[in-house]
Amino acid sequence: MFVIRRAIERDVFQVRKLLREAGLNDKGIDEHIDHFFVVEMPADEGETPQLAGAVGIEVHGQYGLLRSFVLERAPWNTKVGMNMIQILLSYASKLRLSHVYLLAGASQEFFTQLGFSEIAFDELPVDIRESEHVERSRNQGTAMVFCCVPSHQQ
Repeated sequence: MFVIRRAIERDVFQVRKLLREAGLNDKGIDEHIDHFFVVEMPADEGETPQLAGAVGIEVHGQYGLLRSFVLERAPWNTKVGMNMIQILLSYASKLRLSHVYLLAGASQEFFTQLGFSEIAFDELPVDIRESEHVERSRNQGTAMVFCCVPSHQQ
């Protein structure tokens, strides 16, 4: 059993740990933790619950940048991963974001199943293109850029 919930300040350490273990960038997480969701595995009484996944969004004006999607490997991870992204997109809709962007490598098919379409880097809005996360990722050679329109815009 697991719970997907909004992240809180005390989750920053565990989210960073998950990201580092997955080889993902953890810079800037603390600045955006209010826009993160985590997968929490219940713990026995008296123990601290452990995080098994996280996904967040950076808000830049009317745009969102999906980042830091990580989920421990387990038989249930595909379904939970899809739920996490759907929850995040619902959240983006509540924030009235016009578009949500992401940079992806090996997960292209996963994101296209969830309504994201590949776009050219030059199509990114300036606010997103100039974000620290995109600049760092671009310097490391992250290739694919995707975009999704939250449901309130469709």
